[in-house]
Amino acid sequence: MLRLRKRKKKRRKKKRKSNLAIHKRMYAPIQKIADFIKKQPRVWLVVSLFLILICVILVGGYLLLTRTSFLDLFSREKTENTNQPQAEEQKPVFNFYRLIDGVGVDAEEEVNPPIFAAQIENLVDARPLSGISRANLVYETLAEGGITRILALFTAGSGVDEIGPVRSARPYFLSWAEEYGALYAHSGGSPEALGSISKYDILDLNEFSNGQYFWRAKTRYAPHNLYTSTGRLAEAFAAKEGKVKSDFDAWQFKDEAELDGRPSEARRVKIYFSSKSYEVGWQYARESNDYLRYQAGAIEQDRDGKEVKAKNIVVQFAKITSIDAIDRKKIETVGEGEAIVFQDGIRIDGTWRKEAKGGRTKFYDSAGVEIKFNPGVTWVEVVPIGAEIEW
Repeated sequence: MLRLRKRKKKRRKKKRKSNLAIHKRMYAPIQKIADFIKKQPRVWLVVSLFLILICVILVGGYLLLTRTSFLDLFSREKTENTNQPQAEEQKPVFNFYRLIDGVGVDAEEEVNPPIFAAQIENLVDARPLSGISRANLVYETLAEGGITRILALFTAGSGVDEIGPVRSARPYFLSWAEEYGALYAHSGGSPEALGSISKYDILDLNEFSNGQYFWRAKTRYAPHNLYTSTGRLAEAFAAKEGKVKSDFDAWQFKDEAELDGRPSEARRVKIYFSSKSYEVGWQYARESNDYLRYQAGAIEQDRDGKEVKAKNIVVQFAKITSIDAIDRKKIETVGEGEAIVFQDGIRIDGTWRKEAKGGRTKFYDSAGVEIKFNPGVTWVEVVPIGAEIEW
């Protein structure tokens, strides 16, 4: 038994020695590398960085080949010197442009859509108004007693759910609505306006006889609570078999000035119609290249909170006279006179001209060249000759 134990013990020792020898032979190269690292740390650092670089190249190459979103991060535009001017986003290209405001549209049938003109009051008690921030084109001028009144034009399909408060017609607004062959929404009117409305090429929509296309808001008191919408006006247009103006005489439009061509000074246009309550301001914003409207010194917003902005501001000087004891106005809309156009942060002095009733009012610079407008919203501010304009 004793001899057997001794033999087993010898075999175990021999096996351990054999395993140890194998272990030393296997790990000898690694040990040599470790010894080399201890003796030459700088060389090892260079080797390590080289190995890391190889890994980065392999991983990066794989991702570049398989993940295009990762590739975009390393596109030429991203890696160029940041001091180089960045290319602007490509503007959408349209084949068709709307006649009323020069805005690009997708289909030919959108070029000359039905136009709805709503007569909106601007009395202090009527504010905030509804829908004027969504209008394509707006006229503003004096009514009686120094108050101003607005004619807001909308294209069919614009989806404006609340427009108003709608108030009574005046003759000079009929003249402007006729330029577009518009459906004209109003609630009653002055004797002169009601007596002459049939003489104009417009589709009359008087609330007195077409109440189904309007509603009274219970949250406001009469008469400052009458509203309509482009949806209801479209229903009226269809029911009355309205037609668009086939010989629509459009203004000319141009591309907006590039950012580096716009003035850095953000100036405000101020228009003094009468009292402080009807003082209008238009503040230019260089980045967006538009004008923010102020009324009585405060930013004007629709009842839903949307700010009122425009791409072009036209100041049209016209002969305005009082015609009766309550100060109703007569405004010369046919003829010619002085005008100022504000766009791209600059002022263009010129003239306006309308050849005849039913024709289009055009605007010209001091050299007699027709002014081209920026696509988008335009406000035409019709003021008395000699009115104070600050800029």
